[in-house]
Amino acid sequence: MTWRRSSTVEQLPSDPVGEAVAVTIAEVLGGASVELLYAPPGEPMPPAPEGPATASATGVGPSGWGTRLIVTLVGRRASAVTAANPPLLEILSALPGAGLRAAERFWAAGGQSDRAITPAMQRALRDTIVVEALSRHHACAGRGAATELLAEIIEYLIELSGSRVESYDLTHGVIVTDALPDEPRLVFRYPGDLRAAKRAPLLFDGQRSVLVVDGAGRARTELQSHRLDRLTPGTTFLEAYAAEFSHSGALVAEATRRLGGLGFFLRADRSIWIFADGQPLLVRRAERWTAFPLELADAISDSTGTTPATAEILVQAAFIISAQRHGAILAIVDDPDALEGIVSPKDRYDQRDAVDPMAMQTETRLHHLIDAEDLDARALARFAALDGATILDRDGHLIAYGAIVSSSGSQFEGARTAAAKTLSHTAEIVLKVSADGDITVFRGGQVAATLLP
Repeated sequence: MTWRRSSTVEQLPSDPVGEAVAVTIAEVLGGASVELLYAPPGEPMPPAPEGPATASATGVGPSGWGTRLIVTLVGRRASAVTAANPPLLEILSALPGAGLRAAERFWAAGGQSDRAITPAMQRALRDTIVVEALSRHHACAGRGAATELLAEIIEYLIELSGSRVESYDLTHGVIVTDALPDEPRLVFRYPGDLRAAKRAPLLFDGQRSVLVVDGAGRARTELQSHRLDRLTPGTTFLEAYAAEFSHSGALVAEATRRLGGLGFFLRADRSIWIFADGQPLLVRRAERWTAFPLELADAISDSTGTTPATAEILVQAAFIISAQRHGAILAIVDDPDALEGIVSPKDRYDQRDAVDPMAMQTETRLHHLIDAEDLDARALARFAALDGATILDRDGHLIAYGAIVSSSGSQFEGARTAAAKTLSHTAEIVLKVSADGDITVFRGGQVAATLLP
């Protein structure tokens, strides 16, 4: 993560709050380049920089100085900012303005002094920047969700993350949307009135039920996982999935896809996930926010040379499978020929044309019936839900699916873990999704990271 301060003159104002804003935005965007440009009072700013991977905002800084906050994604992350990746594009566009608005609040409270910003202020500043960005998100446009309501929801979820009810680690799900047009018969304020009801988080756990709140902060009703169609008639949802929402927040995600708005989910591991349009948007873990799926997709792209688009599809597919409680193995290889002896030829989609049609096994003939030329995350998740491994090359082309990996004995670990370890000696990277929803990354036969511990 890189950030710097510059000025149109030789002098720089003291701005510890602005520096903290720059650090936070670089964290959210996984190492973006952030610049704070200052101009003395009354002096004009130079033209704003332009580019598909650059966003900026201009406002009033400390002691009346003009301030421009410029955010630029660099390297492979820059190529991920396309019209095909609207969540990242929208976050990038919103953060500079959100950062300046958050800084203004702290400057007004005396944050422009020379004293270093305290850890408590830094935590509050991180959450304020995210709230400001969310309030301008398209999922809130026209829905009346006030900045104050979003701030109260995040504060409430942080409070819940440090408590237990009836010996349970709490989970909680809420969606803010104005999709319900009728006026409520009972005014029940969220989250204020819920604080007095200790069992409320258990009722709306985000796995079997999510609470629906309107933009005015009025709790309206619940959306149950097995009764989704009651609030969204005319749509369908696979019953096999409806009863199997995992702790990854799939019910909240589906609620935002159907009803619009923003969804918030507190997991039992104390992380807070925010969803829009059925997709994960931001994750708060250990008091820091990260844009999803940059956290893992960037690491995959940077360490393996995989294209950003392929890395994002891989991570999104892993999330989909995790949310549906299906185990899977997903892998990326540099040289498909290295799979010889590890993956059976009948499971090789890339070799379907190299087999004599008269000698084809039934499984091989199936390769000619499926459409895998232009994979997206949902198509990849469909293949990966089959038993066996699903393997791509660096450019996102399907190499194999349902592949049984020849691995050594799994006396002290599950068969899926043993297969993932074995495959990771040949593949650039392997993601193992467990039936419990955890996503484990293997490289060189070792665990490299865990996305959902």
